Amino acid sequence: MPLRTTVFVCTAFVLATAMNASAQNVSPPPGFSPSAPASPGGVNPPGVLERLGGTSPARRFDDPAADVSNPGDSYQPPASTAPYQSHEMHPGQGYSHGTWVPPESHAMLQSPSVYAARFWIKAEALYWWTKASPLPVPVITAGSPFDPIPGALGQPGTQVIIGNENIGLPGRGGGRFTLGFALDREAQTALEGNYFFLTSVTAKRGVSSDGFPGSPLLALPFSDPTLPGENSTFIANPGAFSGTAVVTLQSFVQGAEANLLLDLSNAAGWRWEGLAGFRYLNLQEILTLSTDSPNVPPNLPDFFSTFDRFSAQNNFYGGQIGARATYENPYLFFNGTAKLAIGSTIENVTASGALFSSGGSAPGAYLTQPTNLGSVSQSQFALVPGVDLNFGVRLSPWASVIVGYSFLYVSSVARPGDQIDRVINPSQAPGMTGVFPGSLSGPARPTLVVHDTDFWVQGLTFSLELRY
Repeated sequence: MPLRTTVFVCTAFVLATAMNASAQNVSPPPGFSPSAPASPGGVNPPGVLERLGGTSPARRFDDPAADVSNPGDSYQPPASTAPYQSHEMHPGQGYSHGTWVPPESHAMLQSPSVYAARFWIKAEALYWWTKASPLPVPVITAGSPFDPIPGALGQPGTQVIIGNENIGLPGRGGGRFTLGFALDREAQTALEGNYFFLTSVTAKRGVSSDGFPGSPLLALPFSDPTLPGENSTFIANPGAFSGTAVVTLQSFVQGAEANLLLDLSNAAGWRWEGLAGFRYLNLQEILTLSTDSPNVPPNLPDFFSTFDRFSAQNNFYGGQIGARATYENPYLFFNGTAKLAIGSTIENVTASGALFSSGGSAPGAYLTQPTNLGSVSQSQFALVPGVDLNFGVRLSPWASVIVGYSFLYVSSVARPGDQIDRVINPSQAPGMTGVFPGSLSGPARPTLVVHDTDFWVQGLTFSLELRY
């Protein structure tokens, strides 16, 4: 090889070696950190090293020709070899201008998405109160033996002891059980039904007199169509017989409903639903007047017992519409439901009574007589609005404890005290005349006619709900 050619080749080799060493010793640009996250796609884009001042062409790390074993290359190839997406370098998720930003945390009342349940069941303990039961007529009076008609209304010494009042019923426990399930995967439509009951409660009013001289005179006042005017019959007559009178009211309430739910809106933690379905409501009440009037010494032993019973059975049937609003997050929820049922109440009233004494027995006692014994019923248009409000805490995604308030109103029901007709023809009443059997003479009173009023029930609920 000629000497000039040999010198040229050696010079070129030295220059190439120097240029390669210079490219490997270039300092990284400001802001570059080997620990910084990889650019989108997992590789550095072609041309990036040139823009940053490098003197060697960029090489893909997945290129078989790349020399990744060079100990001078401190940056290791990324795990992913997805194709490059953009010509700009972006920090990974969680970085802002090279600074780590922690993920956003949700406050207790923020509302990230809460899944819609496909199936739910709820058991509620109830403590509710009901509207007092009317007893609009005077039933037992205390009178003066010196009055012309002792114990009759309008006499100077007469005082009403039982009656002309509303009989308050105590708060009572009960239960309500709800079952629901979605009809589609997204829970846009669902069926929901429930049944509730309130335990039977009893309220009493009573009075007694021992019948000895100086004891109170007790009487049952009534309007006498044979006079006409006010009259009375004795329950306790001092010196002749003692007397006890007790008014007892029993009440029981139950109901059920079934509804189709439709999701109207579901966003930002709020869920709005419409509903339509059927409601049933049952109210049963019995009012009983029991008396006992045995003779006192020195009179001959005698017994005289009676009972008058008025029973009211109410069954409401109607279609129902309503709406429900719910706000929820993974920890808490609030919901309110308003409903209106439109239908009819079938009101059935039954009057029964009897007299038992040493002198004989007879159908009917005081307030019940042969002219009003039996049953009568009517169907009455009625509205039943209701409201339920609930606050719940989620113990887990599938279990919640809930406290709430419920109110239910019925525009038409029959209640037993309203069915008493205090116009009584005593000619048919052995308990008043002492003649067995009685024989009606004059107006056929009392009568049995259904009288209706309204009714409400309200109270607190405590429940456990399971959702799946």
